[in-house]
Amino acid sequence: MTAMTPGSNVPLSVPRVAVDVAAPSARLDVSGLLLTGDGKVRSDDDFVFYNQPQGPGVTHRSGGGSGPDTITVDTAAVPAGIEKIVVTASLDGGGPFAGTTPTATVRGADDGSVIATFTPTGLGPETALVVVEVYRRGGAWKVRAVGQGYANGLAGIATDFGVNVDEPAAPAAPAPAASVSAPPPPLAAMPSAPPPTGA
Repeated sequence: MTAMTPGSNVPLSVPRVAVDVAAPSARLDVSGLLLTGDGKVRSDDDFVFYNQPQGPGVTHRSGGGSGPDTITVDTAAVPAGIEKIVVTASLDGGGPFAGTTPTATVRGADDGSVIATFTPTGLGPETALVVVEVYRRGGAWKVRAVGQGYANGLAGIATDFGVNVDEPAAPAAPAPAASVSAPPPPLAAMPSAPPPTGA
């Protein structure tokens, strides 16, 4: 098992890997985005999360509140045009990661053997993170530790990667007139770590 640092990478020796992301005493929402060479999803179908748990070669499994959410990548089933799958996390119910220590555990999906772990440190106002990425390089697959934070939640990450995050025009049930919400803040990414380096 390898304890990774931001920007480091580890070759994957198995074709199916599972990435568990958990934090002590905090419930996380974990998702995966399938990205092409230009760093974008092909469509909203490439955004895999609790409401859309199946994508081409990628699945989401909820921990049900008692365990970590898991993104599983079957590298043999990932479409040829997809270069990487980024695994993201945000706090269930929102809020910043300050005082929270999320850890990604990368393991063989079939035998459970731990391949690598990564724990981003020094988190503050970030409300969502790109934790790790599983990526294709020269015909082989690797995992890279990222730990980049965003101040505008999962919507900021999704928008950066080309997902349409438009909200429905109106809620199903009418809200009282006095409780009209303020518009959301602008979606601006706030890096919390230097960009990854190396192959």
